[in-house]
Amino acid sequence: MSRLPRWIAPAVGVAAVLFGPGLCHQVRLAVTQHRLDRQLSDLAAQKVELIREQQRLTTDPAYVEGLIRSTFKVAQKGELVVTLSDAEQGPQSR
Repeated sequence: MSRLPRWIAPAVGVAAVLFGPGLCHQVRLAVTQHRLDRQLSDLAAQKVELIREQQRLTTDPAYVEGLIRSTFKVAQKGELVVTLSDAEQGPQSR
């Protein structure tokens, strides 16, 4: 195996001194950009879900009624609300 020329080691040392800090900064920026891109993607998906929810709330009266009934335990006149605990609901609800 042949030996490397003597000037390679000093050249690598000079390159590390000159470009090392900039390279570290560039890597940090790339990692930050990747994290922000992933966060942006998550927020875009959340926005789509919220738009769907808004459309459903404005156009689907049955959905709104079900949401109100389940959230606030509201019943219409003459109806009886029966709340079951997890143990009483049975295996099909788990």
